[in-house]
Amino acid sequence: MIIEPMVIGIGGVSRAGKTSLALKIREWLGDDEVCILHQDEFIHPLDQMPQVEGHIDWEHPNSIDFKALTEKVKKEKELRKYVVIEGLMVFWSKELISLMDKKIYLKISKKTFLSRKTIDNRWEDEPAWYIEHIWDNHFIYGTLAEHESNTLQLDGEASSIDSSTKKFLGIK
Repeated sequence: MIIEPMVIGIGGVSRAGKTSLALKIREWLGDDEVCILHQDEFIHPLDQMPQVEGHIDWEHPNSIDFKALTEKVKKEKELRKYVVIEGLMVFWSKELISLMDKKIYLKISKKTFLSRKTIDNRWEDEPAWYIEHIWDNHFIYGTLAEHESNTLQLDGEASSIDSSTKKFLGIK
């Protein structure tokens, strides 16, 4: 019996738990079976990045090389049973979405976002206006369209989302 590879997209605002969920999925399915692709690894060179108020705009689709990400997904589908793509804007590119068999959207409140973002030091301290920009742009570029099939919306603030995710993905 030939098993078709499954591509899983995980989206949501910054600090919603996308990477954590991707790592859990790999733990459940096995390291050798799962390739995790992080949207942030497919950014354009810094001199080609969009700007907002003199600041690199990481929250705009033009910051991501969707062509390279899409090609990497296609390549990994030939090598692994599961490909997990996670990032703020994974549901922006129609071509990328067309490769996804399952789509998971993690939702958190603005209060939780702000609380988690204040302890996020990956990009150094961001100005308050940019933190608001991240939140606002997520609704423009990061949400999942209502008409999409094979989707699961999860509360990224819930203490355990394992059972509903496993059921959705068909993991025992």
